[in-house]
Amino acid sequence: MENVVLYPFNKITQGIFRFRDLTDFNVTAVVDFVLHKGCDVGELIEGAAAGIPITDNIEEAFRSANTLILNDPGTSFGNNEGVYGEFNLKELWRVLVLAAHEHNIRIISVHEILDQNTLQWLEENQITIDIDEQIPDRLVSRMVDEYAFPSPTDEMTTYLNYFELDTKIKTYNQRICKVGIFATRGCLGKFTAQMSLFRELKKAGEKVRTIITEPTASLFNQPGGDIMKFIARRPLNQYPYYINAAVRDAENDGCDFIILSGQGSLLPNENFIIAATKISYLRAFSPDLTVLIAGYDDDEQIRDSLDILRIYGNGSRSFAILIPDKYEVDFGQYEFKTPEEMERRKQEIRSRFDVDHVECVLDIGKLTSELIKHRKSISQ
Repeated sequence: MENVVLYPFNKITQGIFRFRDLTDFNVTAVVDFVLHKGCDVGELIEGAAAGIPITDNIEEAFRSANTLILNDPGTSFGNNEGVYGEFNLKELWRVLVLAAHEHNIRIISVHEILDQNTLQWLEENQITIDIDEQIPDRLVSRMVDEYAFPSPTDEMTTYLNYFELDTKIKTYNQRICKVGIFATRGCLGKFTAQMSLFRELKKAGEKVRTIITEPTASLFNQPGGDIMKFIARRPLNQYPYYINAAVRDAENDGCDFIILSGQGSLLPNENFIIAATKISYLRAFSPDLTVLIAGYDDDEQIRDSLDILRIYGNGSRSFAILIPDKYEVDFGQYEFKTPEEMERRKQEIRSRFDVDHVECVLDIGKLTSELIKHRKSISQ
């Protein structure tokens, strides 16, 4: 994998582009049949041209590519049902994939392809799509070898077991600094904060690993932590042990830091098993420092989240609260906050909540030196 075309131009593709310096491939083009055709990706995301076009011209996109990375499984998902139907994206996906196959371009998907009609079409056309590995076999093997899992019984027993992890899970040393990034709700910038901090710590000479819960972990050569990817292979109640195994693996490799970004909101939802899972992997990760990302009108959710982190986060300090610079309001459409709005919100948070730092998500790199100081203090 050397010269890569991405499809389509969505949130995950933007994340791959924004942190492309942390990958070992070059992005040469982005194919999209809906958004920003004719634009330069860099101008849209970073404000400066990067020489990487967004195009609906497949032949042009494939001119210098040897790999196509699909961030779309060929059927609608997430919040794109309306767009999928309006622009006939199911058929255009097939046109794109067939063209890549005919050009002898390797095709990788970051999502599992589960739709039977799509699978049948691929088989009929003798097209192979490699599914991006999310959950490393070495960590699964380590988890199986090291832990005695509670026997699955009824849902309530499984639920209660999640709150007794500290009596079942193996302990580890405290040389590594564990940073947990969580949010009051989804789509506030957890991945951006995680990867920005990952980049800045690497630049500072720290040995750092990050557990990526987006479906792109292996593209950054990091372990994945997507719950849905995990339960495709193992029972859900083993997920906290997998997270703990990832921390132990990083520590054994001599890492100074490991960063985990939670999925979705930290707060419970109506599914008590999923809610308990959030608590259990928080306890299994056992962060030394936590970063909470919050919105502009959710003080009550901030209080609840800080309580959860204090009670179930092994007494970890709430090191910082971050706010986003934009919200996604519709498919591919964002509402941007002005500098004045961001500064006003930061001042509100400083006055209402007892945390060390309040910054914009994009400015998490400013916290790097403080994190290194803390890491040195716990390793002594």
